[in-house]
Amino acid sequence: MPCDLMRVLEKPFTSRLRVLVASATLLLSPIAALAANVDIHPGFAGIYVARVAKTAPSMSVSLGVDGSATVTEDPGTGSVTAFGHWANEGTQIKVTFNADADQPTEQPMVFQVLHNKLQPITWNHQEWGNAHPPTMTKGYKVKYLFWTTTMR
Repeated sequence: MPCDLMRVLEKPFTSRLRVLVASATLLLSPIAALAANVDIHPGFAGIYVARVAKTAPSMSVSLGVDGSATVTEDPGTGSVTAFGHWANEGTQIKVTFNADADQPTEQPMVFQVLHNKLQPITWNHQEWGNAHPPTMTKGYKVKYLFWTTTMR
C-alpha cells in the first residue's frame, strides 16, 4: 500500500470516514453532471437572424446567457415578439414562452443547432400556415443589427 494510505489508516475513525466521503463524492460527481442533460450552454447564447428578403417571412432569436429568450417572428402577417426561457437538450434548443395574462401560453419552439445556425423543428403552424420558418445564422451584434435594419 502507498505510504499516504497507510498514514490515513493509522488515523482515527473520523479521518477514515472523511477520506471515504471525499472519495465517494469525487467518484459520483461526474455521474451527476452527466445525468442532467438539460442545461444552458453559454456557447449557444447569442443572436440568430434569418438572412432573407424584406418581404419574405423572417425570424430572429436572441438567447441570453442567463436563460432568457426573445423570439421575433414575421410569417408575413406582421411581426410578433414573444419572451421566454431556453435550455439545450443535446443539439436542440427548446424555448418555452412566458404566459401573458390576456392570451393563452404559446407552444414551445424547438430548434436544431447546425454549425452556428438554428433550424426550427417545431413552431406554431397556425401562425405560419404552410410556410416554413427560415434557418437563422448566429453572429450578429446588436449594434450591427441596429444599423443594418434601421438605416436602409
